[in-house]
Amino acid sequence: MTTLITGASGAIGRSVALAFRDDTLILQAHTQTEALRAFIASENLTADVVTCDLDDDVRLEAWLETLGPVDRIVHVAGNHAHGLLVDQPLLELDRLYRIHIRSMVRLVQHVVGQKPYDRPLDIVVVSSVWGEVGAAGEVLYSTVKAAQLGFVKAFAREAGPFHVRINAVTPGWIDTPMNDTVEETKQSVRDEIPLGRLGGPGEVAETIRFLCSPAASYITGTALRIDGGWV
Repeated sequence: MTTLITGASGAIGRSVALAFRDDTLILQAHTQTEALRAFIASENLTADVVTCDLDDDVRLEAWLETLGPVDRIVHVAGNHAHGLLVDQPLLELDRLYRIHIRSMVRLVQHVVGQKPYDRPLDIVVVSSVWGEVGAAGEVLYSTVKAAQLGFVKAFAREAGPFHVRINAVTPGWIDTPMNDTVEETKQSVRDEIPLGRLGGPGEVAETIRFLCSPAASYITGTALRIDGGWV
């Protein structure tokens, strides 16, 4: 089995790679590629690292031209934006859209368009709870994450007859570098979470592995929330 993971250099991406360690892995990253290669060596993974800026259409298309068949796509790649909507330039929305939506759609479009009709394909998109409920101060981020969920629901209906399943996970506060902040803030979040703790990247990865497993063979077009009951 071949599993393609975008955004593989981040904490969740690396955890997903470990969850699929028995597969042949294609790991896309834009930055920290040397650290990613060191991680692959230390974990004894079978993986190819692809350095590609998903924000660059030319580089994305050049990569897709070399991409062979895959059995799974896990789209983890993403970036973040904080601030009041009235203070955000539209260029920030464009940046978020290209990574979270445009590159995701183009990747899926290419892989599905190239695969044999009867070859199964599992796709999991890492969205966010903010795509479901929205967040003040993160309106643009919430917007593109909600768009990902719309894509998952619609494409599941279209692609099911072609042996494609697509689902999403919507993590809450996961303890990753992207969510690094002062301890007082983390504690205030913990106090709001019924399970009393932040989530771990491995918990997201294991949920993704479930969605790609035979146990989830009748699940498509859904979003599984991983937030400890927070929202």
